[in-house]
Amino acid sequence: MTSSTAVLENRQGERGQLPDGRLWQIASGGYRCQSSAEAYFQVEYIPGRESSRFILPHGDIQLTHLDLWFDWLFALNPALQKVDIVQVDTVVSRVSRSGFYQRTELWYRGNNGGKFPLQWVENEQGVRHPLRAHPPEGEVYRRYFHTLGMDFSLRHLDPKKDLARFTDWMNQERVAQFWEEEGEAEKQRKFIDSVIQDPHKHPLIACFDDEPFAYFEIYWALEDRIAPYYDCQSFDRGAHMLVGDQRFLGKRFAQAWFNGVSHFMFLDDRRTETLVGEPRADNRALLKYINGTFGWKKIKEFDFPHKRAALVMCKRDEFLRNMGGV
Repeated sequence: MTSSTAVLENRQGERGQLPDGRLWQIASGGYRCQSSAEAYFQVEYIPGRESSRFILPHGDIQLTHLDLWFDWLFALNPALQKVDIVQVDTVVSRVSRSGFYQRTELWYRGNNGGKFPLQWVENEQGVRHPLRAHPPEGEVYRRYFHTLGMDFSLRHLDPKKDLARFTDWMNQERVAQFWEEEGEAEKQRKFIDSVIQDPHKHPLIACFDDEPFAYFEIYWALEDRIAPYYDCQSFDRGAHMLVGDQRFLGKRFAQAWFNGVSHFMFLDDRRTETLVGEPRADNRALLKYINGTFGWKKIKEFDFPHKRAALVMCKRDEFLRNMGGV
């Protein structure tokens, strides 16, 4: 078997590989894994346990060479919370799920990463808020999802190459039902320009294996219409979303992209402790995926002037402890 996934209940000897070609094989009590070239190490893990051990041989193995193995094991075992690195019967390092998935250098391609200095300003509506980093162009996030065997990425929306696609998505009946922004390309270009020019929003195109399939409109909640409806904090973040390519509808894809965009928002600023959303209360398909997924919960329903909405929320710590399964 050659697969990027592994389940210990399979027969001993079953094997597969990481996306970079390094091999794993189910062995007694865990896995035999390739670190580089002809070098292998043992992973001790029992499904359902919160801890695992990487038993490394003598010699120098840089921990960065194990990063993809950490991601692989964490992603496929939701209960796992920490991995001990053992050499010569001594624990030389410990990697936690929460700490590992906050390492911006592995997935984040943006220009903030929580390093943008705190400066207070006031917008045209009189809302005092932190000055936000100007969103960069190009790719801002990339991560491999092991259960799909695909890369998920986010890039800044480019009006020149995305307008036709965006117009098609907005005019799909199921999208127009909730976004209510259907119309010709000229109208969509004005909509895109308004989002790009709004300092509290960041328009993103989501891709699987570099094929665009969805639009995410990331926003700072304090400057958004949602702020008065809950106890909003300075670095809370939210997203409006639509899946335009119907091939990527369904639970197996939704879990991946929902996890990916949430992960990006937490990486983009370390001061963000809460993510929020306000989908229409009758959007049952979306709420079915959101409620209970990676720490997201429906908190309440409330009335905007234009719609009945559901307030959904996710806390950083709970999200990072529930990033398995993708």
